[in-house]
Amino acid sequence: MPTTLITGANRGIGLELVRKFLAEGHDVIATAREPGKADELNATGATIYPLEVTDAGSVAALKASLGDRPIDYLINNAGIGSFAGFKDVDFDEFAHILAVNTIAPVRMIDTFLDNVAASDVKMAASLSSMMGSIENTTASYGLMYRTSKAGLNMALRAAAPELAEKGITLLALHPGWVHTDMGGKQAPVSPVQSAAGLYKVITTAGPSSELRFLDFEGQTHPW
Repeated sequence: MPTTLITGANRGIGLELVRKFLAEGHDVIATAREPGKADELNATGATIYPLEVTDAGSVAALKASLGDRPIDYLINNAGIGSFAGFKDVDFDEFAHILAVNTIAPVRMIDTFLDNVAASDVKMAASLSSMMGSIENTTASYGLMYRTSKAGLNMALRAAAPELAEKGITLLALHPGWVHTDMGGKQAPVSPVQSAAGLYKVITTAGPSSELRFLDFEGQTHPW
């Protein structure tokens, strides 16, 4: 039974990823900032731990709880969004978005590096976004969010060859424009559809020494 660790699992795509991986026979470790309030997550049957991804102490506490347990799939799902453009940038908010979307996934991979390396699969997948594509960006809306995801992509791409020496494969994933609190009601993709696609991509991608930027349908996304 593969072991899968999913962050930000209390709602939206994260919650549906938990349900999908459980349905496919995985032993799922799910995290939420306030597990006591995550009723839907608690009902899934996953093993749940508290985690604030921007807090080094919280990440270290999760590592202490899991010890040396192998993790086949580490999925960095936790994230926050913003559609603010250049003139509306709030720099305190900008720093927080970078902390959640860019720095936290790198910290998680670093902290659980040995756990992932000790597994059979050795996969660390992080949810990025099409809005992190520099090639496709032609407007300033979402500047803080775009920057955070472009930064995540760069960090993962830079780290991929080094982590490949331990047999670890990294993925950056665009989940689609998903009907969630972040994506909005007009989004065409449901969380269930996104999670099903992401599950297939994550579990069939296979090993690679280079970072791949893929969408939830398995298509390569422009950098």
